[in-house]
Amino acid sequence: MEGWVAVVTGGASGIGEATVALLRECGTEVHVVDRVGEPPRDVTDRQALDALAAEIAARHGRLDILVNAAGILTVNAPVDELRADDFRRNFEVNLLGVFQAAQAFAPLLKAARGSVVNVASQAALVSLPQQAAYTAAKGAVAALTRSLAIDWAEHGVRVNAVAPGFTRTPMTEAFFENAVFTAAATRRIPLGRILEAREIAGAIVFLASPLAAAVTGVVLPVDGGWTAGEPALPW
Repeated sequence: MEGWVAVVTGGASGIGEATVALLRECGTEVHVVDRVGEPPRDVTDRQALDALAAEIAARHGRLDILVNAAGILTVNAPVDELRADDFRRNFEVNLLGVFQAAQAFAPLLKAARGSVVNVASQAALVSLPQQAAYTAAKGAVAALTRSLAIDWAEHGVRVNAVAPGFTRTPMTEAFFENAVFTAAATRRIPLGRILEAREIAGAIVFLASPLAAAVTGVVLPVDGGWTAGEPALPW
């Protein structure tokens, strides 16, 4: 992947930051989209995305990889207590951010026959308690991934997603400060541990790379076995 060009949204922290680092180790030039980046760019700002696309077109004339890692969590609450704004905010960033980036960079990706990797969640595949808004948005990311894979296959653009399990990032660190929660989650994960951001990045880079040249439309769980089923019961 030496000399390739990539865009990573949410690339200033967490899974996005780990993906940026790993792509750069592979020789890829990476442009970061993040509200705390330099310059700051927001996936909800289509003009900022279009401006970056124009800049990449002028400098490189191509884009080989788009990783959509930008995302948010809103307050967990039972569905009957959720506000409509909780859904709107989740969909605005977690889903429409993916859609807007895909549209903005589509011409460059098609010219390069590039690859897109979206960051969904294990919550896109199995429900988690009191996360209806987040679960619905990430489920929509999984569905959008399949639609984009079908629509863009004729252009040679592959579109896949990862579905991370419980992973240590700045966005989730508050959860893991709760020892009871962390112990319960760890017991439920067949591999028996919380994941690290670089492990998710490894799967993202694999899907973006030539090693996955025949893979498109896949939502790959990277969750320590969470979605495979319950860990072994004691005998």
